[in-house]
Amino acid sequence: MLIVSGEFDANESLNGFSRAVVSSGAKVIVFDSPGGNVGGAIRLGRMIRAAGLDTLQVRQVRCASACSLAFLGGIHRFAEPDSIGIHRAFLKPTDGMSTQEAAARVQFGTAAIISYVVEMGVDPKLIELASSYGKHDLRYLSASEMAELRVTNVAADQSPADMSQVPTRPNPAPLSAPASDARQQPESIAVAFVKGLIEHHGDNDDFALAQVQASYAPKVDYYGKLTNLRSIIQDKRNYYKRWPQRVYNVRNESVAVSCTNDRCMVSGVYDWVVRSPLIHKQEQGAASFNYTISIGPYPKIIAETGSVQR
Repeated sequence: MLIVSGEFDANESLNGFSRAVVSSGAKVIVFDSPGGNVGGAIRLGRMIRAAGLDTLQVRQVRCASACSLAFLGGIHRFAEPDSIGIHRAFLKPTDGMSTQEAAARVQFGTAAIISYVVEMGVDPKLIELASSYGKHDLRYLSASEMAELRVTNVAADQSPADMSQVPTRPNPAPLSAPASDARQQPESIAVAFVKGLIEHHGDNDDFALAQVQASYAPKVDYYGKLTNLRSIIQDKRNYYKRWPQRVYNVRNESVAVSCTNDRCMVSGVYDWVVRSPLIHKQEQGAASFNYTISIGPYPKIIAETGSVQR
């Protein structure tokens, strides 16, 4: 077991972490961190995933703010209730930065976080929940919330370590990894990715646009026309502005998926309801969808088409 403590730094080298893992033979990573730089936490999370390590969190030590992102890197993830704290990511002000530039950087940062969360197999609703809490108002997750959002993927009776020993054993001690395999097949990754994207179109505009930015490739075959990401975002923004209240639900039984190499095609039907209180108008119906996704380490949509059925 290896304990990572302290704040995450933007420019911190992770060579020391890599050497400690190799020298200790550690299989499980535990955190004692109040957070810090989001980019640094994401880099460590990806290193943990690439190394095939598990993560474990207990209440006696803390993992809050950006640390929660590093925790998601574990192949197998176990956490005690109220041991993972989240809040909205924030941007440190920079001299000379305009309000518009600051807003754009926040949206880009949110998109990067969502992309990472999806990459780790976690429900992006985690970031939506975090966005409801300020940086001085940590929200600690319950066991049921962590399981539902896939922050954890190991049941309490399958904990990869004896939790009572964590605070009193700071020195690394190798443990055996759980036998179950948490890696998802491309088909399940693709379906979860598309379902999350469609249903998150109903979120507040900023979050929905960040999700779009994180989910689409720079160039997309968008309804039969090669379209750049900026134009797709503008198209979505115009739609969200027209219909500020939106609800989407994918019909699970309608979903079909096929994967070849690193490409997956996902199709199906979803029901939708949109409203505009400003013009006192509501519309509803069903629509078909068809996405082609490049899986790889970072799933991206490379083609999209669909049509309204009624």
